[in-house]
Amino acid sequence: MFRRWTKANTAFWEKGFAALCKFRAREGHCCPPPYHVEDTFRLGKWVTNQRHRKALLPLERERRLDAIGFVWDAREYKWEQGFMALLSFKRREGHCRVPQFHFEGKYRLGRWVSTQRENRKIMSAERMARLNKIGFVWRADLGVTVIEP
Repeated sequence: MFRRWTKANTAFWEKGFAALCKFRAREGHCCPPPYHVEDTFRLGKWVTNQRHRKALLPLERERRLDAIGFVWDAREYKWEQGFMALLSFKRREGHCRVPQFHFEGKYRLGRWVSTQRENRKIMSAERMARLNKIGFVWRADLGVTVIEP
């Protein structure tokens, strides 16, 4: 399907891309919160729209977003952030028994760990296996570390 892009649309997209580049330079990633405003530009909404309309984006725009590390799947990205924070905690502490209110840097790792425990019945087998492999503690009160998918 061919789609014509107006000058206004192109200018708006370029403004969004510039705002995302600015955000990335400051924050180190391309995953702003959904309601984030960069200067006066509603960047969070713009990013969400790019994700939802990926199939309609011209290849050149998709490539430009890819080149700066655009996050197409925010949920997967956030899960990976939590997993990396847990690995960092484990390397330092030697275990995965994360206190409920623990922060790993600015990351709320204790909350992420609690969420994984709550979601264990609906979690993918792949994620569960990754957590099991590093000794994730599924029941902190009992010290249970392996749960079968």
